[in-house]
Order: sequence, then structure tokens, then C-alpha cells
Amino acid sequence: MKVIDVGCGPGSITLGFARAVAPGDVVGVDFQKSQVEQASASSKAKGVTNIRFEVADACKLPFADESLDAVFAHAVLWHLSDPARALKEFRRVLRPNGIVGIRDCDWGKRICAPTTQLLDKWWDLTVRVRQINGGDPFFGRHIGKLLQDSGFKGIETSESSWTASAKEEVSLCASFLKAQLQGFSTTALANGLMCKYDVEAVAAEIDKWASQQDAFYSDTYCEAVGWK
Repeated sequence: MKVIDVGCGPGSITLGFARAVAPGDVVGVDFQKSQVEQASASSKAKGVTNIRFEVADACKLPFADESLDAVFAHAVLWHLSDPARALKEFRRVLRPNGIVGIRDCDWGKRICAPTTQLLDKWWDLTVRVRQINGGDPFFGRHIGKLLQDSGFKGIETSESSWTASAKEEVSLCASFLKAQLQGFSTTALANGLMCKYDVEAVAAEIDKWASQQDAFYSDTYCEAVGWK
């Protein structure tokens, strides 16, 4: 098989695909050059030879029509203002009977406990910031219909969750949430939704949350597969 991982990030999922389809070929693409460089270095360090990484736009893939067997995108489409355009591109590069797999978050069931007034305010603000940036924080629930509207068939949908409750999981989650805070705060500051002191306060509140014995976090993911 020839597989493409769209929005591959550091390549952790892409490397799994390379092991699964070897000696088939796997390509990871990402819009950010730094992510592609990191993924390339990781694959070389692990001696994986049936994989390569390229900088590319999900809506403008550098592949010929009907040249791939499978397209995968994890936590990508919910960032896009026009995910249907990306799905049309995925279908273009797939061979007849090729498979597409999509997994995206849906914040309709996001849980953080124990929570505080400041954290509740921040969660609400992240939804607004995601929307200002052109994405859809409730995109996951629409994946199946979008695949159908894009011409895919045999669509199967499911749901799973990512949770953090053990100490190491919560610590990792807090690091992710603070990294997300830094990214989102750029938009929030530019639109007058926060000041720099608010950003510092939220970061401190996340650390405080992570230090509690009963800290718990959960994100819901919606998945779908379809065939061309």
C-alpha cells in the first residue's frame, strides 16, 4: 500500500503506519516545516526506510490523481474553515476503492475537573478563539456527513476519548494545555479578549489543577472511515 498521513506533526502516527504496511510506502505531510524536520529526524534515528516527510497543504496535496491507497488525517480538519475542500483533495488522490480515515476532536463533551471559575472562562474562550481562527470546535460530530457529501461510500463512524487521571498523564495534559494556551492567546490578545496578565493567570491555574490528586481531563474524538 501507499499511504499518506496528512497533518503528520512529529510523525508518531506516521511511523506506526510505516511499520504496518512495510514494505509499502508511507508519506507524512505537514504545513509546518519544523514538524516535517522533526518527523524526518525521528524516522532516521529509528532506521525506518519506507517513509518520507514533505511540507504540503492539506487542500493542495503534491500527488497525482488516483495515486494512493489510503489517506489519514488526525486532528486536522477541525482547524480548517473549509474541510470539505480538503476531503475533495483526499478523494482526488485516492485510487478506486481507496480508504480514507479521519479522526477529529469535538469539544461538546470536554471535561476538566475539579474546575474553577477561571478555567471555565478559559474553556469558553478557547471555543471562541477556535472559531475566530476559522475552525470548528464541534467538528467531530459532522465527519460522517461530510464524507458522504464528498462522495465517499461505506462510511463507518465511531467515538473514543482521551483521558488523563494518573499523575504522569495529568502532567503531560497540563503541558499540552499550556502550549495550547500560548497558541490561542495570540488570537485572544489580538482581539482584545485577554491581556498578558490573564494568560499568566490561566497558566498558573492549569498548574494548580494538575497538582491536585483528583485532577481529571477528557477529550472526545469522533472517527470515520470511508471508501472511494
